[in-house]
Amino acid sequence: LVSNITQGITTPKLLLNSDQSAHHAHLKPSQLSLVHQADLIVTIHPKMEQGLTKLLSTINTKNKLYVIQLKQSEEKDSMKHHDEHDDKANYHNWLSIPHMKDFSQRLSTKLSEIDPKNKLAYQENLVSLTKRLNILEQSIKKQLLPYKGINIATYSNAFEYFINSNKLTQATLITTQHEERLSIYKIVKAKKSMQDSHAKCLLSTTEVPLKRIKTLTEGLDINTARINIIGSEFDTGNNQYFQLMNNITSRVNQCLQ
Repeated sequence: LVSNITQGITTPKLLLNSDQSAHHAHLKPSQLSLVHQADLIVTIHPKMEQGLTKLLSTINTKNKLYVIQLKQSEEKDSMKHHDEHDDKANYHNWLSIPHMKDFSQRLSTKLSEIDPKNKLAYQENLVSLTKRLNILEQSIKKQLLPYKGINIATYSNAFEYFINSNKLTQATLITTQHEERLSIYKIVKAKKSMQDSHAKCLLSTTEVPLKRIKTLTEGLDINTARINIIGSEFDTGNNQYFQLMNNITSRVNQCLQ
């Protein structure tokens, strides 16, 4: 998305490698150098990229933009409690196209403030990106419309934004943490919930081991889909987000059939 807004002006650099966890990443000297040279750092939220919380707190507000807007004094609070995990929080909002249209608008405004001579170019790029996102949004809604009302189970809250923005039905949420190892009690409770709700599909991220998914679904008539929600299998650049969202849609579509 950043690549689309900066097209023809500059090429953004991706800070984390695909094998680095966004939750626990610790930067190498070359990555720290990128941060210190950047005119703008874009990250999801201080509590999402917890390994970067301390570093992000040292960067001037005018040189950083969070995909999820922070409430007043929230960053100081996240720095104070960066080792604590908020079970209710969900920072996976890139899976909602409406949220990404809002982010793209804020990004264009922010870049125009930093680099006013290219303001018109940022605005024109925003118009083009918004059109692409509108087309993508309508295409996804159309593909998933037949599955409205069919119950879905999710391993974690990672798919919540995708499910809600496409008016799908999440009947079972097994845990809020996609890295959590489940107790026997939670497994039994999840299996009963999926069985009682006649869930058609269990969605999980690729971080969840296949063995754990098999344990959860053993004896149940349910489809499964383990999906990479980062899109690291696709090349970075203008089309990566679109490939990611189309891939998620295709996998969900198959799982619900």
